[in-house]
Amino acid sequence: MLKRIITWLRGYLLCIIKGYSPERFLNLCSNHQILIWDLKKVDEGYQFQIMLRDYYKLRPIVRKTKTMPYVRKRFGLPFYIHRYRKRKIFFVGIVLAVSIVYYMSLFIWDIQVSGQYSHTEEAIVKFLDSKGVYAGVKKGTLNCQEIEETIRKKYPDIGWVSAEIRGTRLLLELTETNMPKPYEKQTDPCHIVADKDCIVEKIVTRKGTPMVKEGQVVKKGDILVSGVIELHGDDQTVIQKQAVVADADITVKTYYKYKSGFDLDYVDKIYTDNSMKYYSFSMFGRQFYICNPLKDYNKYEKCDKIVDETTLKLNTNFYLPFSVSSIENKEYELVNKTYSEEEAIDKATNDLNLYIKRLTEQDVVILENQVVTTLTEDRKCVAEGKLIVSEPVHDTRKVTEEEAYMEPTKEPTENEN
Repeated sequence: MLKRIITWLRGYLLCIIKGYSPERFLNLCSNHQILIWDLKKVDEGYQFQIMLRDYYKLRPIVRKTKTMPYVRKRFGLPFYIHRYRKRKIFFVGIVLAVSIVYYMSLFIWDIQVSGQYSHTEEAIVKFLDSKGVYAGVKKGTLNCQEIEETIRKKYPDIGWVSAEIRGTRLLLELTETNMPKPYEKQTDPCHIVADKDCIVEKIVTRKGTPMVKEGQVVKKGDILVSGVIELHGDDQTVIQKQAVVADADITVKTYYKYKSGFDLDYVDKIYTDNSMKYYSFSMFGRQFYICNPLKDYNKYEKCDKIVDETTLKLNTNFYLPFSVSSIENKEYELVNKTYSEEEAIDKATNDLNLYIKRLTEQDVVILENQVVTTLTEDRKCVAEGKLIVSEPVHDTRKVTEEEAYMEPTKEPTENEN
């Protein structure tokens, strides 16, 4: 593909040679390192393709062989420019468009957050905006590691954060402390370690040295499979250490603490049939509204603004700073309500089931549900307890130089022999 692009940029010709000795012409081209391709016999003679710059080198060969290369077609950028040489504004527009696209690629135009459970994407994006991370910031000013540390300091219940810049997008993946850490494939030598106190149920080692057995109780941080392999000699002494990426299928039995609660008295939104719709266009962070100037779009005392935004993009990861939105103001009324005992238990059960669903999506098997739902005297519904689970272990720790280092063995002297 790259070779074809370079050929097109330099320009090439489709030629036919006629004369007394075309074979000699082809031999001389080969001797003079003149590249020709797609050579084939036609009724008029021989047809081939040749680079534009090589075509001008044919003059001495043409005189010597008395053959004539006729140009049938011209291809490539030099001929394209020559054909449209009088349309200067057209080429200026192309250069300007490419420059604008390149300039826009230097900025972040979309921030996407995934994996959060108790925090909304809007809240995290708003927090990042206060720290100078927003749609429209230059990519060169961002440090993904600093963004990860900033989020962890702000939200103590978020135990793992991954920030990645892809195209003009900033992708944030979060995992809260009461959720299993996502699997990350390692390339550097590492151990497999326990990420919490647990009991080993199954261990099948493919690479590395197993350090525990099935049924063994381990603590957080303990090495389950070592990334250091020891090679022993005939006398069972260690003669060499090798650091590898530990690889194993490990399943452990552990638990997750769960606590959730809400007030029995609450305020419910009841939407009316009244609504007003208008549109907006956003460009480089500035929003322009398209609406009827004769209508009062703020006449509702209480309303929700429902925005359906479409961001323009060139491909999956190249978002542009332009978006089109449809906005609807829906009026609502606030009504005081109270959960009955049955409704409160159903709501708490649904919240717990949603949490369990997220756990099962991470290959966690629920063995026992010890969560109890109670109604307290201060008119609250509280669900609290443990979930006994079986889950795989993917947490790793890098092998240090000290762990893989081995004192060099002394060569035996003649006296020792």
